[in-house]
Amino acid sequence: MAAPGNMRSAIVTAAVMIAGSLAWIAGIWLSGLEGSRGFFGAGPLIADANLILEIFLVAGITYGFLLARRGNIEAHQINQTTWVVLNLGLIALVMAGSLEDVKFAKAAALADWRIAVTWLHAALGTLTALAGLWIVLQMNNVLPRGLHVAAWKNLMRAAFAGYWATGLLGFLTYYFWYIA
Repeated sequence: MAAPGNMRSAIVTAAVMIAGSLAWIAGIWLSGLEGSRGFFGAGPLIADANLILEIFLVAGITYGFLLARRGNIEAHQINQTTWVVLNLGLIALVMAGSLEDVKFAKAAALADWRIAVTWLHAALGTLTALAGLWIVLQMNNVLPRGLHVAAWKNLMRAAFAGYWATGLLGFLTYYFWYIA
């Protein structure tokens, strides 16, 4: 078990990272700079900021996986909770609203790679975010026992794969929207 001071420090660091990241995104929106030129030159600032944070998110989730494999479950718990909360914030502040740009009235619209990849990314990302949230709520003893998933290790593995797949689809989405 980690020392109480180390746990407190890890939790404060996680909270500062989440707050800082989401404040950065909110600041871009509030300043009206979301559509301005991004860091990479191809996409708008909000898309580039989101892409950077999603890269960190997938790396962080992967690090959390390694923490669990090494048996450092408390660090794994804090780490994964941090990244899941950040991901939910990014979904709310960036990704949900961006689906307005890819509304479609007919299934034939999915023949357009840009629309198809974006919706596949959104669908898989939604399932992954829900799985991640469920795991975090269970892991932090927020869910009542009756709602706990018995095969939680399998759900964790599926969510881990989902974060990676969603991340890769996010790169494809960025590519089709801003580069291709």
